[in-house]
Amino acid sequence: MIRFATTLMLVAIITLFGNNTKAQEMLENSATIRGEVIDITPEKNPIPGVKVTVVSVATNEEYTTHTDEDGEYEIKNLPAGRYTLSYSKNGYGKRVGKSNVVAPGGEIFDRIKMRRQDNILTFLFRNSLIFVIPLLTILTPMMFNTEK
Repeated sequence: MIRFATTLMLVAIITLFGNNTKAQEMLENSATIRGEVIDITPEKNPIPGVKVTVVSVATNEEYTTHTDEDGEYEIKNLPAGRYTLSYSKNGYGKRVGKSNVVAPGGEIFDRIKMRRQDNILTFLFRNSLIFVIPLLTILTPMMFNTEK
């Protein structure tokens, strides 16, 4: 009976430490993708709340996160491999980056710039001189045209 209990304990210990080694090996072979999303202004302001999607080229498996208030993101424990990153947020144009390869235990950093997308009002406001000058050239002769 003592021999059976000792054998059972030995099997349990080997199994316990064997799984721990496998889990540790998986963590060591996992990869990390992190980065920063900023706007195109000279100040390079961070853009919070950008949806970052990482897609494995080999398996099409998707991993998603969002940027924090500093415009930074991080996705940990990814299997090593090739990934395509895409970025999207309402009010900004969607960006799709080129594929990146992450080695086992490696990390990549991707900084991306995004441009605010115009709606009709912001477009007209920003480009008002383009419309005002021709309009004035048309209206001015009409206003001062006096018929005799």
